[in-house]
Amino acid sequence: MEKPGRNDPCYCGSGQKYKKCHMPLDQQKEKEKRDWLQAAHFLNRDFMLFAREERFAADFATALPFYWNKLYTLDNAEEMSQAEALRFFDWFALDYTLATGGLLAEIYRQEKWEDLSSVQQQVLEKWLQEAGASWAYTLTDYDADKLYLQDFLFGESFVVEEPGGRGVVEIGEVILARLVPMYDHWEFSTSAAYLPADEIADLKEKLIAAQETMPQATQIEFMRRNSHLLVHHALAQAQRKGRPPVARLDPDRPDKMTQKQKIVRQVKRRLA
Repeated sequence: MEKPGRNDPCYCGSGQKYKKCHMPLDQQKEKEKRDWLQAAHFLNRDFMLFAREERFAADFATALPFYWNKLYTLDNAEEMSQAEALRFFDWFALDYTLATGGLLAEIYRQEKWEDLSSVQQQVLEKWLQEAGASWAYTLTDYDADKLYLQDFLFGESFVVEEPGGRGVVEIGEVILARLVPMYDHWEFSTSAAYLPADEIADLKEKLIAAQETMPQATQIEFMRRNSHLLVHHALAQAQRKGRPPVARLDPDRPDKMTQKQKIVRQVKRRLA
């Protein structure tokens, strides 16, 4: 809805000028939303810094080949594209169970809580309580910057705001992403990947088979423990189609310069 001018009639139909009616409330809401988005941006960046601490080096070295089905290891991790690195670290912070138990994001909360602003605390708490795992969602419809998604396995529906629109994804195809609450809407936590219609194949059967091995798990526990299966499926389908499954194997990759991930170099030094 386009906002009226200061001296125009308020959109609520009160008959008052906008500046005397809903304008102060709308301005307050806009400020709250800006503060929320700034806090979310800070937390994403701070998660990355936190993950660089020496105590997580061994977990990183184990998690990397597990997530990428050995197509990336410490020996070639610096060749990840920026999008690949962001997706991996998002999973490492919010899905991967560390050797000591629990999630990196939960340890971050325990140790950093008092250092965070009240808005940052609100965002972090909402993410830990409501954000799902990295998962698969079927695109059922779209409208400008809104994507209408359905959980690929469990059927729950979501409306996601995505400024870039649907890109090349068609209705019925599958988006691989994490959904996070962002003030008054859902967004992708980082850049999404997707499965074309002819690469969905037996993904649902794989997830159902995995579900049968965890009958006592909650939905979110199951999703976090098995979100890597989505990545492995996508990698296998790319190879089946003759496409490079990861950026380092693409001779025509657009980013010719290798992405030098500082954390990778740090981990190598610490494990040497």
